[in-house]
Amino acid sequence: MSKEEITPERKTVFSEKMQRQVDKLSWIVESLSKMVKLEQNIDGFEGKAIGIKQTILDAVDTIYEKLEKKEINFTLESFEDRLLYHNRKWTAEVFVNLLENAVKYTDRGGTISICVKSYDLYTEIQIVDNGRGIRQEETTDIFKRFYRSPEVENMEGSGIGLYLSNLILEKEKGYMTVDSEHGKGSCFSVFLQNCKN
Repeated sequence: MSKEEITPERKTVFSEKMQRQVDKLSWIVESLSKMVKLEQNIDGFEGKAIGIKQTILDAVDTIYEKLEKKEINFTLESFEDRLLYHNRKWTAEVFVNLLENAVKYTDRGGTISICVKSYDLYTEIQIVDNGRGIRQEETTDIFKRFYRSPEVENMEGSGIGLYLSNLILEKEKGYMTVDSEHGKGSCFSVFLQNCKN
């Protein structure tokens, strides 16, 4: 960058590449920091009875530009807001992780949808895509810290997102499941406890 013989155009290209790497490193450091805080219970994590709709909308707002850039058909099915036991900031992060994965592993022009289903004790928030899917034998491994499937090891990612999401849901006495068919797509379901509405 400091060499005078490099053209302004090349400097711009290098600068953009460096910025992408800095952003990636920042995200990894931030995620590791969150992970350690949750594992060691340093954050003073608190959940409470709040509406889930705004939490989901916050997450969608965070990744909406990526959806548009990849021309993904996105649907948020209409649902009645419900009071669920969760921490808005941290749970939005769970949904952002799941949505970013869905965008990353879904081809341009693919589909992603969010559907909310209520049961007696829990409410299920499904994030469904028609992306590359996950092999059956890997569906438990993907939740392990730093795990990356050999099929996607050359794609951007750190193997922290799903592990971190599971930690957050454990703090909220919730949980997550995945139903996936390799080559056809995935459905990640987040279950959060109902509170009196």
